[in-house]
Amino acid sequence: MNLLELARVIEEKFDVDSIWATLTDGLVAHRIDHLIYITVDAQFKAPFLLTTMPGLFENAPPADDPFLHWCCDSYEPTLTGAEFLSEHEYLPENAKSFILRAKEFGFTSGVAFPVRLTGSERFGGFNLGTGLEREMFRKHILPKLDHLRLLCLVAHRRIEEVNVGFLPQADKFRPLMVAPAGRAGSLDDLTPREREVLFLIARGLSRKECARMCMISVNTVSEYAKSAYRKLGLRNRAEAAALLAFRSELNS
Repeated sequence: MNLLELARVIEEKFDVDSIWATLTDGLVAHRIDHLIYITVDAQFKAPFLLTTMPGLFENAPPADDPFLHWCCDSYEPTLTGAEFLSEHEYLPENAKSFILRAKEFGFTSGVAFPVRLTGSERFGGFNLGTGLEREMFRKHILPKLDHLRLLCLVAHRRIEEVNVGFLPQADKFRPLMVAPAGRAGSLDDLTPREREVLFLIARGLSRKECARMCMISVNTVSEYAKSAYRKLGLRNRAEAAALLAFRSELNS
């Protein structure tokens, strides 16, 4: 199952256990063997943790995970694990020790994706780990970076929706956004749903796929896209992708 298909399957799950099992099982086929999902509130309290390595946190409170303190100041992916520790010399010793301890569980190299839903005070995200050496990780995992991030965003939204009691057939429909809050500049002029549609289109999804993920009609997706393009002065998907590109220097 490719990563976009996996995201669509996760959208159809209605409890956290099913979401987590689908995600972890599906990622194994893409050489992702270890997974940490953690969120906290704005005060770094009330942690919510899912992980394939529960022993890693036996003597380490989830809220102290270095991912939360050193990766979540932006929405950019961060290379993680002992194989990339040399790129993060700024980390304090306790954070380095945590990363080296993760290696004992087989988490050698990874990539972390910070996520946060529009309008939510909670933040956190996913740390996807492998047993691959540095160059093999770059070769086999980094080409999938965009789709892995989209998958994590969808899984995060779905977990949050389930945790707040969201169901499509519920009387109170509370849609949550997969896209992060607008960044500096004209993106702030977009509505949350316009940002979400623009984000998904820029990542390569068709309007039909966007409609399925956002639980709206294809025509509505088109209207949101047109409105976002007009506000940002964009003409096509390529320009949207360039504006929202999040690969930065990780692929260089």
